[in-house]
Amino acid sequence: MNTKLENLVICDAVRTPFSHGTGLKKYNAIYLLELVIRALVQRNNLKSDNIAGVVAGCVQQDTRATNIARIASIRAGLSERLSDYSIHTNCNSGFVGLLSAIGGIAADIGNLYIVSGAESMSNYGFRLNDKSGKYGSVSEINDLLKTSGEDFINNFDVVNCLIEGLSDDENDISMIEIAEVMANCFSVSRQEQDKYTMDQLQKAVTAVTQGLFSKYIIPIEDMEKDAYPLNRKRMLKHPEQISRTAAVFNEENPELNPARFYEKHKKHLERLGIKKITPSVTMYNSCIPGDGAGGCILTTEENAKSLGLKPLLRIISWAVIGVDPIIMGIGPAASTHKLFAEPKTERAKGIDIGKLDIIEIHEAFASQVLSALKESEKKYGIKWDTEKMNPYGGSLAYTHPLAATNFRLLIDILTMFDKNPSAKYGMACGCAGGGQGTSVLFERYI
Repeated sequence: MNTKLENLVICDAVRTPFSHGTGLKKYNAIYLLELVIRALVQRNNLKSDNIAGVVAGCVQQDTRATNIARIASIRAGLSERLSDYSIHTNCNSGFVGLLSAIGGIAADIGNLYIVSGAESMSNYGFRLNDKSGKYGSVSEINDLLKTSGEDFINNFDVVNCLIEGLSDDENDISMIEIAEVMANCFSVSRQEQDKYTMDQLQKAVTAVTQGLFSKYIIPIEDMEKDAYPLNRKRMLKHPEQISRTAAVFNEENPELNPARFYEKHKKHLERLGIKKITPSVTMYNSCIPGDGAGGCILTTEENAKSLGLKPLLRIISWAVIGVDPIIMGIGPAASTHKLFAEPKTERAKGIDIGKLDIIEIHEAFASQVLSALKESEKKYGIKWDTEKMNPYGGSLAYTHPLAATNFRLLIDILTMFDKNPSAKYGMACGCAGGGQGTSVLFERYI
């Protein structure tokens, strides 16, 4: 094995607060990422000469920064000589960026990377789709608007980039449709989903109220902590509001009728053995789009010592794998099986899920997480200890700013290790649209 792979360490990690709606809307993803880079550099007294580059995950990059890592790096005051690049693999972009940086270290391209992720989903905006293909310039579109609003409507569709981005275009299916497919495929009930959601919200409210993440969160004016779970406290007081909420797909909405849903995706549903859709996914047992950024310092143990950095975690194994896009949420089940079956370092050999002290799994939907747990036990014989899973709540509570979420998972592991000196191993994992799973295994640095 490559000796550098045996000595990979995380030396620090930070993130912004996560927000839904207007909380961080005035800040674009470039600025949020710049804050993360600045914080990591300043907290650890790094100089540009110490850094090989910034790697940044971002699912929908601002057109003003089509390589967001590069723009944010320069704005944060780092040298132009750095090799900065951006990653887009949907919800696993942060961890895939981490694995890409590991490859850079293994190949002697660099010894230290700032690995990060940022998203501003409240600023995804809209785009015009020219149905006719006749209009090639802004001036032509403006002229059309001035002369004929009706012609404009006939020639253009206004596309919501958030909705479009949260879809699998290859299979013409949205992520929330996939959540419903998974609930029906793996027999996950509405009651199971709602209970799981309430549990996550309670854990998140407790953690935020206690200020558990203050060591790792960068304060932002007017928003110094994760506001969303606190705004949802009323749901804990009135759980009947969740149970009374109509499923997204329901008989009263012609566009979202379960029978219409079945006909639209009949080919895939029949293949999965689903004979009818029993709706159960709601706005409350689904994660909410969010804004935020996070990042960490990745280097080798030897380089950390030479720079006076304090290692916090070792990265001892990792796995990435593809799965059926129609049930993309089982990705963590497959990648976790691969993680333990194919250890990447000597330290990871002999470790199984029973030795983990904390498991962080990204929650796209309650149905997705519960389906992954069922798939893991049935197909791979791996039973997850849910008492160790997401002890501070997950994306259902904090929102899900896509590429940034992976770093919240990492910081949750660090927080748990801070509180529990005897804890040694932690795993973070997630699914991604298109059918992908990623799992990373960490060990406390001693």
